[in-house]
Amino acid sequence: MNEISISINLPTIIFFSITLLVIGVCLFLIGYFIGKQDSSGVFTSATNIKPTSFFEEAKKDKQALSIDDTKYVVDIKTSGMEKKYESLGEIKKSEENISNSINKLKNMKR
Repeated sequence: MNEISISINLPTIIFFSITLLVIGVCLFLIGYFIGKQDSSGVFTSATNIKPTSFFEEAKKDKQALSIDDTKYVVDIKTSGMEKKYESLGEIKKSEENISNSINKLKNMKR
């Protein structure tokens, strides 16, 4: 019987794991440095340009706000206006005595 047996021991597994880790780190660093030095890329050239606002043209067309200091507001007379409501909301009065409950709560606090 022709059998192929592969025996892998612990030092071999550790060696392959460390080798794969080192290769991964090296590939990452190579890609990082190539990306840093590539100045003709789309992303690097796009980040150097300041974005322009959509509303800048509208802001340029607006004139500066001017306040006329010669005009002022005096008392406003409301005597000719009609008052529709006496108060806002409903007023309810309670006939219940809750002082007994309050005294019980005070005693519980002590």
